[in-house]
Amino acid sequence: PAAGGVPAGRGRAAAPREPLTHILIEGVGGEKRHCGAGGAGRPPLPAARRQRRRDRAALGGETEQPSAAAAAAAAAPPPAPGSSAASSSQRRGAASRAARREPGPGPFRGSPGSDTRARPATPDRHLSAGTDTRGRGIVRTSVLVTGVQVSSRIFMVWFIAHSIKQIQNEESVILFLVVWTVTEITRYSFYTFNLLNHLPYFIKWARYNFFIILYPAGVAGELLTIYAALPYVKKTGMFSLRLPNKYNVSFDYYYFLIIVMFSYVPLFPQLYFHMLRQRRRVLHGEVIVEKDD
Repeated sequence: PAAGGVPAGRGRAAAPREPLTHILIEGVGGEKRHCGAGGAGRPPLPAARRQRRRDRAALGGETEQPSAAAAAAAAAPPPAPGSSAASSSQRRGAASRAARREPGPGPFRGSPGSDTRARPATPDRHLSAGTDTRGRGIVRTSVLVTGVQVSSRIFMVWFIAHSIKQIQNEESVILFLVVWTVTEITRYSFYTFNLLNHLPYFIKWARYNFFIILYPAGVAGELLTIYAALPYVKKTGMFSLRLPNKYNVSFDYYYFLIIVMFSYVPLFPQLYFHMLRQRRRVLHGEVIVEKDD
């Protein structure tokens, strides 16, 4: 202790510190930068943030700008602890931090600098009116149903009516041909006007009402035609393959026609009741919930 019992270094005023004129800041990657007195310079940004800014500039996005509230909070002098200004400063600081965390434009969706706000959906230019958005087609009927209908008509025309000349003058042949003609004129008129966005109500009404009579009449005409062809097929043995042969396979067209006739029993009700459900949905606005196949 010094004279008077006062320890050395005590009781003496501390020497005033010299003002900080500049500091040397070492950034990421060894980058060094000087900041002048008063904070005129700014420390270097982290590498990830600099990369995001470069990406936004390349994509034409705007760089992040601090909000007015954040700038005012940063410029205000620090309030004394415990004062009301301190609590308001804390609120301003929280607001500025929330503003900095607000998503802005960025190169990658979901990244820290990306824009996560919802954008309005733009219409698909490739879809036209009446187009099925699931299959990108103009006819909503499934491929299986359409394939069964087309195959049955090819079969009736070429393998029954055209191949067996004796039945071409039967009334049943005229019946199913007239039914097919009216059905297809109504069906494709409906598709055409629907694509043109000008669907007359009569066409829509005919599309979902004519089938109530036409479908049973057409099926009756087809079945009667096949039944009339059975005696000629059995007598001539046409399209049949008898044993023995080099393939060791037999095929009897007569029994095949009988199987085809019985196949109408499970298939026709499914198509008919499907059209009835479609009729209730289109003409009466009922919501039909169908089970998955």
